[in-house]
Amino acid sequence: MKHKEKIKQWLWYFSFPAAAVLLYKLYDNFGEALGLIGKLIDVLSPFVGGFVLAFLLLGPSRWLEERFLRLNGKAWPKLARPLALFILYVVFLGALTAVISLLIPVLISSLTDLVNAMPEYLRAAQEKLQAWFAADGPLGMLHLQNPINNVYNYLIQAATRMVTTENVLTAIKSVGNVASSLINVVISFVVSIYMLAGREHLCRALRNFMSLFIRPRTLARLRHYTRRTGHIFSQYIYGALLDALVVGVVVSIGLLIFRVPYAVLLGMILGVMNLVPYFGAIVGGVGISFVALLTNGLPTAIGVAVYIVVSQQVDANIIQPRIIGDSVGLRPFYVLLGITLFGGLFGFWGILLGPPLMAVVQMAVREIYAHRAKKKEKAAEDAARA
Repeated sequence: MKHKEKIKQWLWYFSFPAAAVLLYKLYDNFGEALGLIGKLIDVLSPFVGGFVLAFLLLGPSRWLEERFLRLNGKAWPKLARPLALFILYVVFLGALTAVISLLIPVLISSLTDLVNAMPEYLRAAQEKLQAWFAADGPLGMLHLQNPINNVYNYLIQAATRMVTTENVLTAIKSVGNVASSLINVVISFVVSIYMLAGREHLCRALRNFMSLFIRPRTLARLRHYTRRTGHIFSQYIYGALLDALVVGVVVSIGLLIFRVPYAVLLGMILGVMNLVPYFGAIVGGVGISFVALLTNGLPTAIGVAVYIVVSQQVDANIIQPRIIGDSVGLRPFYVLLGITLFGGLFGFWGILLGPPLMAVVQMAVREIYAHRAKKKEKAAEDAARA
């Protein structure tokens, strides 16, 4: 026991100067440090992917395992987890295969047709705008014909620059990396299985390692906060994905009713963009309405815009609260603050996970405030007794 306490003491003595040197080096070479962290994450991407997949499948795995443990028989305690993992991964891989084989070809075909037809749509849009803003047109008094032509020419030039030989060669080279990406995916699957199968052993090893640096009371509190943070993230991610699927299906059905081309593609795009709170739905709705304007005319575009606005209101006020529940529980101001702050720090993933990250910050602030209030109450009670 004394030997262990001595090791802890020497580790503490060493950690302070090491931390000071590390912070100084990070401040002095912040850009290089970020690049090094990025390279490290890229090298360990199979393990990062495995951890993310294990985190997402932890809830269903526990649920299945508990169902097997309720069955009578001496063999179930040993078979519960292997059977749960086997069924879970078979269902997951089956669903993934169904999506890839059924939905992806439809989306790729629609996207290809949309890209091929876009020059014609832009030409038709230019003709309509020129007619509206012509001298004898309904909006001729605004004198915007020349700026519109300039914008059209700029869009054509931008599209031409995108389809260059260099970009095509880059796309072909990226296809060559598919093999290594598939290997990383396979490794991620294997890592996630090992993590789920031996999660108690991994958590125990991590606690034993952290106990060398952290006191037991602090470690217990950190474990408590880690569990709550995991609950917030898992509930939010599952709810957001399910809500995106519902929105994508509902909007796709509406676009099919309005006979808008590429209805499934556009609906699923809006569902994915709905993962970004507030901004995603607005940008996606404007884009879909513009496509409806180019393909079906102004009355259909107005109908599509109204349908999207109504469906978004129903989703925001009825569907989303029931699916996501109180996993975030943030006011709109704090949601926007989280998107802005974490988006600026971590880019796309910060925007996507800004709300749950802000919910974790809110949880920590409330816990600190409650802890201080409790200490003040205890101090006041002790003073009153004295």
